[in-house]
Amino acid sequence: MNKQPSLWPGAVLCLAFIALFPASLSASLPASPNLPVEETASLEDQEIPVTEKGTCPYVELHGDYRWLWGRGQFRAESQPVPGQVRRHDERVYLATRRLRLFPFVHFNEKTSLRTQLEDLRNDKDANANHHLYLGRLYIQHEQDRLKVEAGRFNYYLLDGNVIDKKVDGLRLRLGQRNSGPGSLTFFAGRTTGEDDRHRQRGWSLLYSSQYGRLKSDAAYLDFHRLQSLPPSGPRVLGQSRAGTGFDQQRIAEWRLTYDLTPKLSASLDLLHAWGRHDADGYDTADSGFVAALTYGHLDERQKGSYEAWIRYYDQPSASILYHTMDGDTTFFRRMGFRGWGARLDYIPQPGLAWAIEGFSLRNHHDTAFLGSMKELVFGTSLTAYF
Repeated sequence: MNKQPSLWPGAVLCLAFIALFPASLSASLPASPNLPVEETASLEDQEIPVTEKGTCPYVELHGDYRWLWGRGQFRAESQPVPGQVRRHDERVYLATRRLRLFPFVHFNEKTSLRTQLEDLRNDKDANANHHLYLGRLYIQHEQDRLKVEAGRFNYYLLDGNVIDKKVDGLRLRLGQRNSGPGSLTFFAGRTTGEDDRHRQRGWSLLYSSQYGRLKSDAAYLDFHRLQSLPPSGPRVLGQSRAGTGFDQQRIAEWRLTYDLTPKLSASLDLLHAWGRHDADGYDTADSGFVAALTYGHLDERQKGSYEAWIRYYDQPSASILYHTMDGDTTFFRRMGFRGWGARLDYIPQPGLAWAIEGFSLRNHHDTAFLGSMKELVFGTSLTAYF
């Protein structure tokens, strides 16, 4: 299970520094599958209520509290001996409560210090509890055609089909999608994890533009592990798609989004990825896509607002660094996966959001040892924003 994160060195001093300001506070066979734990992190700027600005410097505080319940059913067939098939089944239940606080210190209208405090309790496994810790700490400076973020923040790229993960690094955006030649965003840094074995260092470029109702995003990522992975099994197993993990991944992504109506949009995410694992002597290059339809627009301040989407996934494993979906993509090892996902978010009262989602996935490729791997995941949550 994940170890309890600890406060960063200097976090206490940082919070003390914040308190000195004249503040105006505003009101995966199957391994341990990764069931719904966190909603799309990249929407933080949209899900946080906007507070009225005061005289700089000032402190802005908001947050959310979420109850989540999820269930996952995982099935796989293995063939350790030719002609002998074994079936493996596992069910996993999850119930969590999560508190997040976002203290922002606004030095002026363009520059701010942004932090996140998080506390996560797992009702099914107390060892998975993450008591209050500092999850994000970064400086943000934003102008009309420039945005800079430096520190620990969440890196969510496009729809999160490639990466949705906390990172330590620098992100720089020049220009704007809807004006001139578009915008160019550069990132360099490393992902966070329990230890060096789980951390990766890399960089990415993202070019975004818009032509009327059509939006285009093209990205390239190059990431490698700080510490190479050990062999994922016997030599003959490790050299196949039945093995797990990559030491280096290079991913090209191109997403096209078209607004059919003010409420309905369609998107197609084209992916091509290269992956290498040195200890297994494994190399692969594969392509895939994610197609989506989205209807509605979610506004946590407006009663009755909603958003629903349905997606079809056909993704190679090398195209995934840290997937945003609330299913377990690592369950399928290097075989890739395909299948459906759907979600509905609804606002019954201002500041209260209810969500329900489900995924039905299976492996894209078979191997001589593994095949017929299926995953069914269902989850629902209730989130209060303040």
